[in-house]
Amino acid sequence: MKKVIAAHLLLLTLIACSGTAQSIPTVTEVPTQNATVTVAPSALPHSQTPASQPIAEWNGIPIMPGARAGAGDEEGYVFTIQATPQQVQEYYQLELAKLGWQPSAQENSNSSLILSFLDSASATLTVSILSKGDEVLVLLVK
Repeated sequence: MKKVIAAHLLLLTLIACSGTAQSIPTVTEVPTQNATVTVAPSALPHSQTPASQPIAEWNGIPIMPGARAGAGDEEGYVFTIQATPQQVQEYYQLELAKLGWQPSAQENSNSSLILSFLDSASATLTVSILSKGDEVLVLLVK
């Protein structure tokens, strides 16, 4: 549950940083189950600034083809993509099923969708999907 809360906090931070107005960079500390992850806006995708090229896979989890910007560490990975939340949901349900992950929960609100998965070792993966205009921000937390 703490990871889901941390994911929401990170998503809210990213929304706040993604406006067209230039803002002063700040550092956000997000508590997770085992540690506090410090997230600097410069390390996260931003629609107005260049970001690193997304990787093909993070901790054994595929990154959706077409991802435009991405960043992460051992705790989580975030990327942006021009897709609908439903396309992202369908992609991860299909690809994670191939890897042995089973859906465990789903939360849906107006502009966000959170998918939770469990693997055979009872590891948890949360896929948070946030719609912003014609882009979708995806946060993977394992």
